[in-house]
Amino acid sequence: MKTIKEIVENKAEIIALKKAELKTVKGGLSSINKGNLNAIKGLFKNSETKLERTIVGNTYMWMDSHDDVHGKNLFKKSISERKGNIFHLHDHEFKITSKIGEPIDIYEKDIAWKDLNVNKNGTTQALFMDTEIMKDYNLQVFNEYKENRINQHSVGMQYVKIDLAVNDEDYEGEFKTWNENIDKIGNKEHAESKGYFWLVKEAKLIEISAVLLGSNELTPTLPENIEPSDDTQKNEAEKSLQDQQIEFFKTIKI
Repeated sequence: MKTIKEIVENKAEIIALKKAELKTVKGGLSSINKGNLNAIKGLFKNSETKLERTIVGNTYMWMDSHDDVHGKNLFKKSISERKGNIFHLHDHEFKITSKIGEPIDIYEKDIAWKDLNVNKNGTTQALFMDTEIMKDYNLQVFNEYKENRINQHSVGMQYVKIDLAVNDEDYEGEFKTWNENIDKIGNKEHAESKGYFWLVKEAKLIEISAVLLGSNELTPTLPENIEPSDDTQKNEAEKSLQDQQIEFFKTIKI
């Protein structure tokens, strides 16, 4: 394992190597449950020949297994320039036969940490893809999505702008980047245990893949959003009114 001193001294070379590679999955840090994903609206529609789903390709401000933290609006420029040439694949196989869906829309939007079951206040940002998963592209993957068994995704991307952040005041610029971002990271304890991270500010988005285990585990398929029934809404409203009445009578002195 390299020391902070070695990483800073080799910063330019490491960044050059990172920019030269196509980053894909290397395995996740840990396993967490899906959280309150019903709070997030997404596509969920089945037919005989295709499924409409919303998938999360990447969640930002989370230190992944590459020691990277992706900044907000990471793919904004790339999405605007490459829309129509960003693919929904499986396992990062960049082949015609590896297509599993046709993207409808790709976008970045804010999401509450707690909806992802991360014990942190506030929001982060995630990369979403609305997609049509086609039965005749790959029957096995189609059925896995249909049975709600695919809940990890990963992006194929190429770095454009990267900064190094280190928890060492001897390195003024890198320490400044650390202080400006550490409290925004959802798993900051992991970054603190390492003492550094790579802040990726801009990248080119090539594809989003369904995978067994993503380098960022906060990459689910959004579930069917079930609206509460009229009876449920009525019961909740009545309970709320009763609670208000109880609180009111508590304030009255007889």
